[in-house]
Formats: sequence, C-alpha cells, structure tokens
Amino acid sequence: MSKRNDAEKAIARLSKADRLRLAKAKMKKVLDHFLYVVELHANNSFVVFSPVLASQIPRSYAANAFRIFQRSMYQIEIVRLCAIWDGVDLDKENIPTVVALIDDDELIEMLAEETRSQHQDRRDQQFAEERASQARTELLHAIADARSVLRSARLASIMNVRDKYLAHSLEATRREKNGPVQPMKYGDETKVMDASIPILESLYCWVNGTSFSIENSQRIDQKNAEALWTGCKFVALR
Repeated sequence: MSKRNDAEKAIARLSKADRLRLAKAKMKKVLDHFLYVVELHANNSFVVFSPVLASQIPRSYAANAFRIFQRSMYQIEIVRLCAIWDGVDLDKENIPTVVALIDDDELIEMLAEETRSQHQDRRDQQFAEERASQARTELLHAIADARSVLRSARLASIMNVRDKYLAHSLEATRREKNGPVQPMKYGDETKVMDASIPILESLYCWVNGTSFSIENSQRIDQKNAEALWTGCKFVALR
C-alpha cells in the first residue's frame, strides 16, 4: 500500500468538520510557504537570471564562489516550490493535502454555505446566493487545476531534480525506474509557480473566507530585490 493511499484513507476517516478545520489551518501555512517561494524567485531574477551581479565579477577565484551562491539560491527555490506540490500527507502543509481534504461534495457545499452566511446580513439575498455559487464553482476549478499540475510532465521533471540531486543523491529515482522523465529546463519553475498562483488564491479565498493578492506581494518582492541587488557592488580581490 502506497503512502499516498495511506494518507488518503486517513483523510477519509476524518469527520467533515475535522477535514474542514485542517484545510483552513493548512491553507494559511501553504500561503506563507508560497510567499517565501515568491520572495526567492524575485531575488533569483537578479542573482541567477540577470547580468546585474554576474557582469561585475571577472574570471577569478571569486567567480567560483559566486557560481556556488547562484546555484544554492536557485536550488532552494526549486526545493521550496516542490514542497508546495509534494505528496498528500496529513503532516504536510501543501496544495495536494489541502485539495485532498476538501475534495468532497459535502465539504464543497459546506464551504459554499459559509460563503453564503457571510452575506446573510445583506438585504440582497441574491448576492449571497451568487457568492455561494461562485465559491462552489471556483473551488471545483481550483481542485481540477491542481490535479492538472500534479499530472504535468513539467512538475514531474522539477520533482525529479529535487529528489535526485537536491534532497538525495540517487543513481535513479522511482520516477526514472517507472519510465523516462523529461529533463528540467530553466524557466520550468517559473511556469509552475505562475500556474500555482490562481489555484492558491482561489483556495485561500473560499476555504479561509479571505481574499489575498499574490500579485501585490510579487510587486513588493521585486522592488525589494531590485533595491538590494542593483545597489550591490562586487570587487574581486583575486
């Protein structure tokens, strides 16, 4: 029996109320973890993908250390992005676990009812019904989109790099033993991160009852990274 099946069976044994409580608590943590990925990505746009720093360092001993710095920054972004999409496990705070917790018709209806109740004090009951319907629809879309990302070859290639080279030192991963895995390319992590944003925003909005704009955080993080790295001056001593 696979660990994933064990985790899903454990979730199925929970009461609906407990599943909802856990989903809300985990979703707050998942958003925090993802915002760290966004921060790393903003910094890596200068450290790894821009000549702002690299162009200052000539062929030198210092260049060797800089390459290690670049690699470590890029690798930690991959590791943390993979953690957001890791396997279903009640001990983990990630998108697949939240999806597994709420992927149930009764739970979707409970969340829609929570949304409806938030607007019960309004005279316009139609608005409350529309919001409940929107919650139902967008939750189902977020679940479907999350499962699409999980099935994607792009995520599999990123996860394979994480498992083989970063989390472990393996001759071959389980994925590779089961069949060919396409090589990861620079930029794959950006595409998965971008695909994660609407899923996270939708889950956070309708599971936790509060909207959050990741795009606003991206703009702030990019300005912060620009303020730091464009102000850095390197002098290679040897």
